[in-house]
Parts: sequence; C-alpha cells; structure tokens
Amino acid sequence: MISRILFVLLACVAFSGCESVRNDFTSGVREKFNGPTYQKRVFTADSQVLFEAARASAEELGFRVTRAGAAQGVIEGLSALASDDRLSGSRQRTIKVRLESTLDQGVELAVLFTEVVQDDFAKGAGQGTETTLRDSPLYEAFFNAVGRRLVR
Repeated sequence: MISRILFVLLACVAFSGCESVRNDFTSGVREKFNGPTYQKRVFTADSQVLFEAARASAEELGFRVTRAGAAQGVIEGLSALASDDRLSGSRQRTIKVRLESTLDQGVELAVLFTEVVQDDFAKGAGQGTETTLRDSPLYEAFFNAVGRRLVR
C-alpha cells in the first residue's frame, strides 16, 4: 500500500515539471519537425525601405551581413566569434531575416537568431551545436532598431 502511494507521488512529481521546461521541450520537438520558429512583425512600409532598415539594424547589432537580396527578401549574417577563457571552444550567433508581402499591403518581417557553440576543439572541427535563441532580447532590440529607422 505504501509503495503504491509512493509510486503515485513520484509519478505526479515527474509529470508535473516546471511550465518553462515543458514549453522548451515542446518547442524543441516542434522545431525538429516544422523547422525553427521565426519571430514576426508586420510593417506598413515599402519593402525596399524595410529591407535597408533591417540590414542596417542587423549591422547595428554586431552582425556582419553574409548574404542579402532585396528581390529575394533575405538577409543572413554572423556575429564575431567569442571564445571561452581557456580558448578551447567558441560561440557565434547568426541572424536570418525574411521579408514577405502580405495581402493587406504590409510587409512581414521575420527574424531568427541562432547560436552555434563548439565547446571543445579537441573533438575536431565542425562539431558545433546550433541552437535557436527563442526568448532572446535580440528580437526586441532588432525590431526596435528597424522601427527607429523607419520613423526617420
């Protein structure tokens, strides 16, 4: 009898986990099947003007633009490499921006930030792990920078 109660209590504890852990887990699983989730905002601006504002905002946040095409509505960039104290690993952030016209004469600006971490160079080159930055303040900073440029 006591073992059943103990089993039920342990099962409740195991399945009741923290909400943020559950959300991270379900987001991670969803991304495996559907791809990463871009954060989106719709702007009522000319697509070329919005493209230039997004490109300048990415550069303002420290990203070097590696690919950009106004006609394709794509901007991609990389941040500088950062290494750990022992110089045995590195990390780098990426930005991917997509622009797409909406039906109501607006332009949807979608952005995705990821971080590539290689924690041990002894494991060999190319053994990094890429993780989507879901709740990063970079998203708000990027959208705010774009908004400031459009107001000018």
